[in-house]
Amino acid sequence: MIGSEEVGAIISEEKSSFYEMARTAMLDFFTDPLFNWHDILRPVALSIEGINLGPLRRYKETNTFYREPLIKVVGKVGDMESFREVKDNPPFPVFHRIPGKSYLHFLPGIYSFIRMSSLHCSFEEAVSGLERAYSKIVDQLSIENLLIYEPLEVENIDIYSGLASTVSLFLVLPQFTGDHKKTNVGAHSIISHDPYKFARQCEVPGVMLVDALSTKVGDRIVDKVRSFTDDFDKIIVSNNESFDFLPRVIADRKLMNFRGN
Repeated sequence: MIGSEEVGAIISEEKSSFYEMARTAMLDFFTDPLFNWHDILRPVALSIEGINLGPLRRYKETNTFYREPLIKVVGKVGDMESFREVKDNPPFPVFHRIPGKSYLHFLPGIYSFIRMSSLHCSFEEAVSGLERAYSKIVDQLSIENLLIYEPLEVENIDIYSGLASTVSLFLVLPQFTGDHKKTNVGAHSIISHDPYKFARQCEVPGVMLVDALSTKVGDRIVDKVRSFTDDFDKIIVSNNESFDFLPRVIADRKLMNFRGN
């Protein structure tokens, strides 16, 4: 039987291999690959007092499932940085960071976290509690560059203004339904399907061009980016979903498609 220390060492080694691949692909930015996350909510849920894990739920229209967080109260943030065993997930630390501006810590969006949870407190209490918790996580881990991913519909992102004042914030919003003209978060980048929408609301707009839900490898990144070059001095190109849904060999090839582009 493999012990927790061995599991932790294997995960760390796998992440190191990923970071080397990201450098080879010449990626300007990449998140922790989250190999030790059973789903995008669990390590965060397991780190905050007052949040427990509930039943399995389907993630979007995929064959992937997650444990539904049960939020009674958003309490104290535990140690996310040290090695320790946790129930229902590989051992912590939550992240295996490397130095440099290319590495981005990852956190699930607050609104998506709540919508994917079962609430036993008010919505407002959950929002304000997670806002405080995320601020504590940033302080605890001394985060400088942070990517927040809202996989579900969201219409207001002003809640992230506080974080944007302390970190270089990358917001990924595949389903923003609000009025973008009234948005003034101060994020470094807002990544969506339409880079024109948030061009005035961030330093560098981003666009999702690489299809992470298709096994087709040729995404024609260069041709697609050329359609934006007359309008933007800089633009961030990203995948439209996690590569978790692809076979590893296909995911690796798609990542390498960024090379030199």
